[in-house]
Amino acid sequence: MSEENTQGNQISAVEVQQYPEHFQAKIIGKVEHRNGDGPTETIPLGTEMKVDTAIASYVLSWIDPEDQQPETAYLAKREFELYVEVGALEVTI
Repeated sequence: MSEENTQGNQISAVEVQQYPEHFQAKIIGKVEHRNGDGPTETIPLGTEMKVDTAIASYVLSWIDPEDQQPETAYLAKREFELYVEVGALEVTI
């Protein structure tokens, strides 16, 4: 995160975009997401997914290998980036 001078000399945080608008990722460690207020769910190891950048999150999309149905999960940007940092997610740009 960086700081930027704004109108009236106020300082505000500006989010630095680390990834492009669309890219690929692969699960190589434990990655969990939550659907609404429900319990956390683990995305299976080896899952390859499409990732789209939203304002404050990343949208992960993949096909469930068990039932061949499309799945979607949302991770806050900082949460996604932490999974990348600890080696649970591999990003392909």
